[in-house]
Amino acid sequence: MRIVSALVNVPWLAERLSSPALSPLPLRVLDCSYYLPIHKRDQRAEYRQKHIPGALFFDIQECSDKSSPYRNMLPPTQQFESYVGDLGVDNGTHVVVYDGMDRGLFSAARVWWMFRVFGHPLVSVLNGGLVKWCELGHPVTDEIPQVEKANFSATYNPSLVRDFGFMEKNFTQKSVQMVDSRSANVFNGEADPASKPDVGHMPGAVNVPLGRVVDYETKIIKSPEKLQEMFSASGVDLARPMVATCGSGVTACGLALAAHLCGKEDVPVYDGSWSEWSKRAPPENIICGTHEKQG
Repeated sequence: MRIVSALVNVPWLAERLSSPALSPLPLRVLDCSYYLPIHKRDQRAEYRQKHIPGALFFDIQECSDKSSPYRNMLPPTQQFESYVGDLGVDNGTHVVVYDGMDRGLFSAARVWWMFRVFGHPLVSVLNGGLVKWCELGHPVTDEIPQVEKANFSATYNPSLVRDFGFMEKNFTQKSVQMVDSRSANVFNGEADPASKPDVGHMPGAVNVPLGRVVDYETKIIKSPEKLQEMFSASGVDLARPMVATCGSGVTACGLALAAHLCGKEDVPVYDGSWSEWSKRAPPENIICGTHEKQG
């Protein structure tokens, strides 16, 4: 099987979109933008107004388990197969994902992770996302391409997913590092609950905010050396098992991507994340601010 890089840069993509023969595999570019209510942005409306030419929209909320009471949970295998097939993706397609967050990365890594969970390693994140594409002067369009439905066959990889039962057992076994990608004020329970619901964290979790993965000035993901320093400074040992978590399993995938770039390609994501944990865990396993949640 062919291997593609987890990251591709803007010049690489622009060159291949203008000269498709340069790519040994058919390309499919997906706008995977997803925003929280606090961002006050409409991802679908923004896609309709402006996107990379040829890109289709991947709706993280639509491609999720609608029967779950928790946000953005992985869809059943057949649902994923049908959804990406409708986007013209088959098992030989090189998928390039991006999002429109101003800092260059927010939700695209979630879709990168989802493809890998369903057995498709031919997926790359566009380094710098739409903001970098525009910054370098490449064109955007409001034209929505029409594609033929493809046949995608998924092979579920459970090693990249963790559930509530696993996380609950880990409190006794303490064998896996829990790394949370939410902002420090949300993790520490200091944010205004009206604007940042579900604040707090799991006891023993380490906070590595997603924003640290990206260089603030350039909007691109830091080098593996800088990412290793980031993890180490936060107390994360990449030689040990870890699981990434966040609010609803979206930004945690950015930490899985960062670890992957450091050579640690086996980092799973707790799919339910805080959305599930805060509702199912006993009070002693929920920390709000500097105190445990009271029952």
